[in-house]
Amino acid sequence: MKWNWNMPNGEQWRSWLRQYKLVLILAVVGLVLVAWPTQRTATSGPDTQGQEAEEESFSVEELEQRLAQAISRIQGAGDATVLLSLDQGVERVLAEDRVEEQGEKESSQEQTTVICDGEDGEEVVLLTQYYPSFRGALVVCPGGDDPQVQLAITQAVSALTGLGSDRITICAGD
Repeated sequence: MKWNWNMPNGEQWRSWLRQYKLVLILAVVGLVLVAWPTQRTATSGPDTQGQEAEEESFSVEELEQRLAQAISRIQGAGDATVLLSLDQGVERVLAEDRVEEQGEKESSQEQTTVICDGEDGEEVVLLTQYYPSFRGALVVCPGGDDPQVQLAITQAVSALTGLGSDRITICAGD
């Protein structure tokens, strides 16, 4: 195709659009994704970070309930009950200051590092938090004797907890 750089006519535009249609679509999709608003708010500052950390606390009972609700939505499973056993619970590693006193007797003392926020009090400095590792899972549901349902439940529990299929037991119940 010979391109006329003076003034393209309608046929040249249509030919160009047919030739580069995919590139144009990808460019438009990319621009939309870049302009798409995110979930973060502008008020996400130091005041809200402490609240977010409190909301991220781990509860085995809450996880069991959420997993039971999800399993209950699997076709053929029915109303499910889930029990999880922990191998290791939540572990938080806090920042510590080491104070060494020298004199007649040398001694060292470790104190947890705290930050004063000036208004309400103090907060500890959390270096890292290790989430629990699971030992096993038990799922009781009416459809627990169907092999297809067992497979779907095993995959769901494994994906959420990281357990292998040998550590997940599924039983039929009322």
